[in-house]
Amino acid sequence: MGFDHPQWEMWSSSKHGVRYLLKQQGILPAESAAPKCQTCHMQGGNHEVRTGWGFLAVRLPLPEDPQWKADQVTILQVLGVLDPEGKPTGRLDVVKAGDVARLTQEDFDRERKKMVDTCSQCHATKFAEGELKKAEDVLREADHLLAEGIRVITGLYQDGTREQPESYAFAFPDLLTFHDAPSVIEQRLFEMHLKHRMRAFQGAFHANPDYALWYGWSEMVRDLSDIQRMAVEMRAAKAD
Repeated sequence: MGFDHPQWEMWSSSKHGVRYLLKQQGILPAESAAPKCQTCHMQGGNHEVRTGWGFLAVRLPLPEDPQWKADQVTILQVLGVLDPEGKPTGRLDVVKAGDVARLTQEDFDRERKKMVDTCSQCHATKFAEGELKKAEDVLREADHLLAEGIRVITGLYQDGTREQPESYAFAFPDLLTFHDAPSVIEQRLFEMHLKHRMRAFQGAFHANPDYALWYGWSEMVRDLSDIQRMAVEMRAAKAD
């Protein structure tokens, strides 16, 4: 349901996936290191498929970097788990019950260590840690683009350019009501979040620069530009 989640394509066209294909074809020796999806995500046959950042790349506690922290707060607010003052809402209880995000430092560190240990079967531990850090750098920058788009639309609600939809609990977009997106500008934000941000950070964590840049980051830059343009046009139309 929803947008395609092309993790297989990210893996298969990455160095990992290409090596696995070459190994299957006998071009690489049978003993060659060539991780498949199960190698990294189902260690020991465990089908939980858990990662430190989870499916939506949000977590608690928040990042220490001030800008990234502010951006993640903004994202958590439009996901409805934090209110305008940054306090937890009832939706956070749903997230906890579904266990779809790591909500303590201990949980995050455990999943991060598990991934580093898996990567270290083929790579030096410092290399593995460095690659995960690079992917987080991509996520941090993607979060800033998304948060800027959110703030543009929030400003439209706050200055009365756009009327806040009655179904929204607070005066900012509700990213969990994407099927009821009231206008094109909100629809563009939902696509930015659920499609392009996902491809940016998932492409990065799958070591696939093509997906991270062209199908993720570059599309987010275009999304933000269009959201900003539409906001200017909406304010101009209201002024007339």
